[in-house]
Amino acid sequence: MIVYGAGAVGSVIGGRLRQGGADVAIVTRQAHADAINGSGLTLRSAKGTEVVDLEAVTSIGQLRPTGDDIVVITAKTQDTPQIHAELFDWDPNVSVVCGTNGVEHERLALRRFAGVYAMVIQLPAQFRKPGEVTVLCGPTNAILDVGRYPSGVDDTAERLAALIDGSPRLLSEADGDVMTKKYGKLLVNLGNIADAACGMAGRGAGVTAAAIAEGHQVYAAAGIRWEQPPERVDRYKERAATMQFDIPVGDTFVGGSTWQSLMKGATTLETDYFNGEIILLGRLHGVPTPTNEFLQGYAARMLRGEIRAGSVTTDQLDAEWQQSIT
Repeated sequence: MIVYGAGAVGSVIGGRLRQGGADVAIVTRQAHADAINGSGLTLRSAKGTEVVDLEAVTSIGQLRPTGDDIVVITAKTQDTPQIHAELFDWDPNVSVVCGTNGVEHERLALRRFAGVYAMVIQLPAQFRKPGEVTVLCGPTNAILDVGRYPSGVDDTAERLAALIDGSPRLLSEADGDVMTKKYGKLLVNLGNIADAACGMAGRGAGVTAAAIAEGHQVYAAAGIRWEQPPERVDRYKERAATMQFDIPVGDTFVGGSTWQSLMKGATTLETDYFNGEIILLGRLHGVPTPTNEFLQGYAARMLRGEIRAGSVTTDQLDAEWQQSIT
């Protein structure tokens, strides 16, 4: 098992799989790899600190293909084309698992690989420093359901789900309709820019609710399913009840993945694959999406440094949004 693009999320997955007895390597940045190879991967949680002996490399070329490898990619969507190119040169027959938010990564991967799998990620975590990651939920750290793309379940999906589900603090099941879950998760990610601008209060902003409403409208126009049947909703709620925010004393959780990217000085964001996906669908199916267009533009301003992460109130953000659509 290989986890490629291991920041906070990928490190937790790799570390927990290793604790469960899996043969795991992660591909990550040089400083993170050096720290892990020198002192192990430190996983912090409200329950304490654990150190995991884990192999970390900086290039897939440092690993030898075995013929039945599974590579879980946890990088941002915009960073995946280069990863796909490297993996294709390494082993064009490798099984690729798209452990990313949004719904575009799978389509990109299918251009090169026959064995493509979708994974819906529910795993709040923060990168603390090289070699150290904080997990923010417990007792379950993550729910990671997986299925073949575009649909279905096969032996690889079943094997991967069982491996994850058998690892400490992780839950997973093979789901032949996992993309429906990913489209549902995408709606949540439409609020990432509000979250980045205002902190977690941004989730309650009017602009966030309006962006999600536009998402519902374009899904309906495009014939895209995102809602689960009642029995599957009940099943998910049962599992999600074991995954509650449980933050180490003294730590704070200010924002999600987009906020963290901005705080780390990222030069690109996933916004084009979140709000941009709704804009794309709207333009294809004749549905206006002014709110998501506003958020896409707001993201560009934040990336340019014109607006600092966490510096805006929800009232300020909503007022600017209302002005933009009138």
